[in-house]
Amino acid sequence: MSQPIRLSAEAALTALLEHPHYRYRGCAPDPDDPRVAAGDNTVSVDAWQAPDVDGGELREVREAREAAAIDVCVGCPVMVQCLAYGSSLTPEGKLPEPYAILGGRTALERTKALVRERQAAPVPVAVSEPVPVEQLRTEQKLAVLRGLARFAEPDRVAVAAGLGDGLEGLRTAKWQIARLKTQLGLPKTATRVELLDAAVDRGLLDRSEVAAAETAGLGVSVPAGESPFRSGRRRAGRRGRRVVSVPPGQLAFDFDDQAAGASVTTLYPTTSLETAA
Repeated sequence: MSQPIRLSAEAALTALLEHPHYRYRGCAPDPDDPRVAAGDNTVSVDAWQAPDVDGGELREVREAREAAAIDVCVGCPVMVQCLAYGSSLTPEGKLPEPYAILGGRTALERTKALVRERQAAPVPVAVSEPVPVEQLRTEQKLAVLRGLARFAEPDRVAVAAGLGDGLEGLRTAKWQIARLKTQLGLPKTATRVELLDAAVDRGLLDRSEVAAAETAGLGVSVPAGESPFRSGRRRAGRRGRRVVSVPPGQLAFDFDDQAAGASVTTLYPTTSLETAA
């Protein structure tokens, strides 16, 4: 489900104030008695705001006040525009009116909706900029890449790279693989295939070397000079799905942690609905 679009507080307030029916809003003061609402002269104009009394108000009183205000909102000609403003965001990412009832929704309801959206929003995958290839041409990194071209299991990669068959060698192999992903500009969730493809593109591995190592395990024929990875994916896209028998663990590459990130949305300044009204 797509996330609802939230306007900047400034844009939403402008749309509300410039609406041709704004002057007829239900919460406006009644011309004959400014103390009551134009939409219902039994409702105080203060019903839409938080109570300005020490100690707040009783729950029953608050619920009755909010229900009366919301009933007026339902028949208001600018209810949609008012709710858009009430659900908009300030440059700090907050609701512009943290206490008022706007568009038929209380401040608590609007806050809970914003929290649900942020919790449901997908977390972007953090990706670093690739480093100069010279930084990747270390003896150990190249040895790990050659081992990874031959084996999927990290312990076998460690042995093939000359790091030993103990726990220390395994840790070093995992650490180097994670570092290679970052330094090649790949997300931490990148697969073994994607890592090897990137290494070939940067000239860290020979394409025919990777093809020979992989096809030895897959039992398929790959033309000289081509990689079985990226070229195979392109062929599959044109000719349909192809089933290949893969030995257990051949393409497994699942020993890295997941990446996490955060996004920041910049919005425009806002003004107060009360002062604008």
